[in-house]
Amino acid sequence: MTRLLTARVTVNRMWQELFGTGIVRTAGDFGVSGELPSNQALLDWLAVEFRESGWNIKHIYKLMVMSSAYRQAATMTPEKIAKDPENRLVSRGPRFRMDAEMVRDYALSASGLLSPRIGGSSVKPYQPDNVWETVGMAESDTRNYKRDSGEKLYRRSLYTFWKRMAPPPSLEVMNAPPREVCTVRRERTNTPLQALVTLNDVQYIESARRLAEHCLENCNSESERLDYIAQRVLARPLRDKERPIVENVLSDLQAHYKNAEKDAETLVKAGESKPNPKLEPIQLAAYTMVVNQMLNLDEALNK
Repeated sequence: MTRLLTARVTVNRMWQELFGTGIVRTAGDFGVSGELPSNQALLDWLAVEFRESGWNIKHIYKLMVMSSAYRQAATMTPEKIAKDPENRLVSRGPRFRMDAEMVRDYALSASGLLSPRIGGSSVKPYQPDNVWETVGMAESDTRNYKRDSGEKLYRRSLYTFWKRMAPPPSLEVMNAPPREVCTVRRERTNTPLQALVTLNDVQYIESARRLAEHCLENCNSESERLDYIAQRVLARPLRDKERPIVENVLSDLQAHYKNAEKDAETLVKAGESKPNPKLEPIQLAAYTMVVNQMLNLDEALNK
């Protein structure tokens, strides 16, 4: 019985990660004060499948993401809203903002910067200067934050060094828990600070610039470049009604940077990696901002 309870709790948390809410909404409370499952039979079946598979986590995640329930469109209809307003019956696909680590890793992955290396020690990516000084003790070896360089800047967020008294600001602002206590379910908010991070943080600007470089190096026409960016960021080509909007944005940016070349040069130098010197800063800056805007679309930030 204990082993099956462990399996139920575990698969419920997996379901919560993929669907936003667990089959048992109170993922940290399976007791008498917890909420009943929305589908007891499904929870039991997944628990048994998990146990019989040898506690294979990858198997259960694969099972879930390949299910017709997960692959549904997130489109809402009046009928679905009336019958299943909170999507407890999974009448539509899940839609919610990705976790902080996933948002950062997605930007790095789309740009080609994400390091594929697995394992190893913690790393210290971009953070504000002196971010640890106000909470660090003089004798502590973490009194001062010293940023890493090279590949370490682009490791998955899983490997980010975490100081509990001063969590990474760009992750904390997107509801990454401070790790002072166990967090079974993360809060999900939508604040201006989050948009300021994804629009202005050096990690995201550098990622946008790197993807802009790739499209300028590999595509010959403006149309091809915009489709290249869309495929990398949105995993689909631009729709007919979207293309004129993006083209107008690009045209406005090109005109802006022609009159502000120093701003363009400053923009493309963001981050440790060096821009391709063969590319014109004005053109590269304009495409960088187009990528930056696409990376900030709901479709890119939400799953």
